[in-house]
Amino acid sequence: MEQPNLNVRNNNPLNIRENGTDWEGKVGHSGGFVKFTSPEYGFRAAYRTLMTYRNHHGLDTIEGIVSRWAPDNENHTEGYINYIREKMNLQPTITNFWSDTVPLERYAELMLHMANMEGAKGAFTIEQARRGIVLA
Repeated sequence: MEQPNLNVRNNNPLNIRENGTDWEGKVGHSGGFVKFTSPEYGFRAAYRTLMTYRNHHGLDTIEGIVSRWAPDNENHTEGYINYIREKMNLQPTITNFWSDTVPLERYAELMLHMANMEGAKGAFTIEQARRGIVLA
């Protein structure tokens, strides 16, 4: 039987790296990534990080968010961006580059698609992402 990906085993849907942050629900780390008690706490940490991107760095578009989350030196960032845009049906246009801005009410969906891109392959649910947001 195939072992689940690290983000699933760690209850860390978006693969938040261990950096010493004392996250609520954190129970250690594995493979350089934080381990959480439940997926909801992993989504909580991801949401808090994404809100920092939004509120302190002005990153609220798919391109801005993913470029910071999954930089080119570690990922195929352009492919990641295109995957999220396609899944969320948010595309910039020639006349409105900011049309891929992620509305706050769609962050649970954004995180779920990012978790799948990080390797979850459907292991997490939109309800878990929403509960993570509530915990934040």
